[in-house]
Amino acid sequence: MRICHWFGMLMRLPLSLGAILRQIGRNCLRFARTYRRRFDFLDGRLQLFMLNGLPCDLISLLFGEHFLVIVYDGIAIDPGPSRLRGALLRQLKRLPANRIHSVVATHHHEEHAGNLNCLAKRTGATLYIGEATAQCLAVSSRLPWIREFMIGARPRLEQPYRMIGRRVCDLETFPTPGHCHDHICLYDRREKILFAGDSFMGAYFSAPNPDVDSRAWIETLRRLLDLDIEILVEGHGHIHTLRPDIPDSCPLLVRQDPRQALNEKLRFCEWLRDQIDAGLAEGLAVSAIEVTCFPWGRQFSWESFWNDELTRLFSHGHWSRTEMVRSFARPAGSRAVLPLVYEARMHIARGQPGSALPGHAGTSEATLGTTKQKSSWTR
Repeated sequence: MRICHWFGMLMRLPLSLGAILRQIGRNCLRFARTYRRRFDFLDGRLQLFMLNGLPCDLISLLFGEHFLVIVYDGIAIDPGPSRLRGALLRQLKRLPANRIHSVVATHHHEEHAGNLNCLAKRTGATLYIGEATAQCLAVSSRLPWIREFMIGARPRLEQPYRMIGRRVCDLETFPTPGHCHDHICLYDRREKILFAGDSFMGAYFSAPNPDVDSRAWIETLRRLLDLDIEILVEGHGHIHTLRPDIPDSCPLLVRQDPRQALNEKLRFCEWLRDQIDAGLAEGLAVSAIEVTCFPWGRQFSWESFWNDELTRLFSHGHWSRTEMVRSFARPAGSRAVLPLVYEARMHIARGQPGSALPGHAGTSEATLGTTKQKSSWTR
């Protein structure tokens, strides 16, 4: 298997290099067209305020992820990382004093929740937080130094805030675990707009955080497909729609039916699940299972190879294809966060073997690249 994998890599490497160079070129062009801009849609009801500044801009240029705050009918959604607080305050100057009356976060990750209290205080808006998100934000975040340097650590949540119910003003809210256990989405049933946060990050997103539960994500995607969605707004700026009232001139537009995009992601996640389950049943190591999940004969695999490996490098393993495999290997219904690969290797070096993972008889934590006791998994 490994010989075939390395041979395939040599054959596809020029194509893979061409794909990453083309992607970086597109990222640079989109970055130039969105830099510090504001985009207004639906007669001003929907606005995207782009947040720019170093070193976050390097992430946008290399990986195509934008940082922004979404404002819809006076509700500010995910006001960005603390590293871009100055950019957020500059954008606020372009708004009428009473434009924002509510602030809400889709989940606790630092690039979405870094400015919650700051924005609420500056605007006098009411801050709404999900119960699980509030629990996450009540403690200091633990991040690899490179991630904290690039994006900024999120501050602890401060009062006053309100717990989210079934609605925030006119937007319905509902839990969408998968990307992380506390994730929620917001939905306008009349306009058929879904504010998806990070519950949708492209059909072939393959380098997730270590707190992803991909089995729960599959169920979330199935539930999202039950909604009547005409506009899907991602947490990092891309808009998927066929509606003509979203102009083609918008550089963030993906002219695609949102349901088609969700279906593609669902099929990809289900295929990964089947591959990983088969590998676990055969007792394969994570590195071997990873090879079967990203065969060089598939376009998504070689197109995303360098992007995923750069992501692994920049995040010290915090985002990687390996974490994608491990996201299917958690005990069913568990919120446990498996330790990172480099953490597990350090633990192995200290000579402390692990025990079998519940739900995967015969598969040890060491085989999965993890050897810490379960009590140390939770964060």
